[in-house]
Amino acid sequence: MRVLVTTPSTPTSLFLVRRLHQMGYRVTTIDSHVPSFASYSNAVSKRILAPSLRYEPHGFAKAVLDELKQEQYDFYLPVLECGFLMSYYRDVVRQYTKMVTMPFEDITHAHNKDAMLDYARRANVRVPRTLAPDSLDSAHDMLTSLDSPIVIKPRVACNAHGQRIVLDPKRAIAEYDQVVKEYGLQDHLPIIQQHIKGTLISTVNLAVEGEVKGNVVFRALRTVPASGGTSSYRETVSAPEAELFDARLIEHFRWTGFISFDYMEDAATGLLYLIDCNPRIAPGVILAYHAGVDLVAAFTEVIHGREIARLPQQANGVRCKLQFLDLGWLLYNLIDKELTGREKFQCFKTWIKREKSYNDIEDIRDMRPWFALYAYLLRNIRKLLGSDGGEIFLEHSLFDEETFQSGLGESAATLF
Repeated sequence: MRVLVTTPSTPTSLFLVRRLHQMGYRVTTIDSHVPSFASYSNAVSKRILAPSLRYEPHGFAKAVLDELKQEQYDFYLPVLECGFLMSYYRDVVRQYTKMVTMPFEDITHAHNKDAMLDYARRANVRVPRTLAPDSLDSAHDMLTSLDSPIVIKPRVACNAHGQRIVLDPKRAIAEYDQVVKEYGLQDHLPIIQQHIKGTLISTVNLAVEGEVKGNVVFRALRTVPASGGTSSYRETVSAPEAELFDARLIEHFRWTGFISFDYMEDAATGLLYLIDCNPRIAPGVILAYHAGVDLVAAFTEVIHGREIARLPQQANGVRCKLQFLDLGWLLYNLIDKELTGREKFQCFKTWIKREKSYNDIEDIRDMRPWFALYAYLLRNIRKLLGSDGGEIFLEHSLFDEETFQSGLGESAATLF
């Protein structure tokens, strides 16, 4: 049995190739990042380097389709945002192998933070107060009228890419203009969202025709950046409202496949607010496995067209850590000029405390990905400690719809 996995420069991908290998699959990986650490796993039998998903999406798609045409695979599993791109070509992919995906239009709609206001309302899911300006002047007017902390968010983004939390309302206009300029968002102005002070609650679901078949719910114990982003240390928790909201949204979308949601739990009220929808698999799938919910095995049943029963409920209190990112959490706090010496020492005490947890990457039976990752980290240590250090991991893993649409006509003849 053979499977093709794309964009393996993530812990999620490393877990997937290892799990699929355990299940008896021979794994081929395709990525556009040379130091793609998951490709060095002994679970990978063949690795291919493709053009950048972000900057050359049509070249990336061609590399995937060429491989599917040349080799026989049982199924194709895109990880993270390459799934957005390849959903556009799902009819072509299905000529050569199995693939579970929603249509391109459904995926981009679910991922759009502006559209979220409408579909969350239709699904009866709570969201923070959100403003969507149609011009820079209207954005300034909105920001001038606000007197509370806000979050500035690109309408389409991944892993807090381009996100900015502004606690001082007097800084809101300057911060907003900086985000627009830095990320080239003049034609797609960021939304302005109420900042909910509290804890990040995240979920990963596997659904079939609008019904949840298996899921994991977890709380972020630490995130990078610390103000909100990717969780470096997480724990499974009971959150009935998150599961209720997930079920409503998944039924509304009539979703099949993986889909993930992020909520903020208001520290004052305990109420959850939907802040993000990622219509794809997410790192929480690793924690799910350790908590007794094998979403990957269930997915292979779905992709082969077999009916599956509802998976068992997760065990709560299970923890999982992404070691290198958690080290980043500590370093960012230690060099943060806003923190006092006592606060930095408290961060160190929290970080050094050893609690029972699973690791996302480290495995004594498969060490080459660990060495490949840390060699890359050491070579880029200065960039990593910069204000946008995390961006280097997203460089070739994001899908830019504008770049894709702009070259669509030109590439159509080649791809089809």
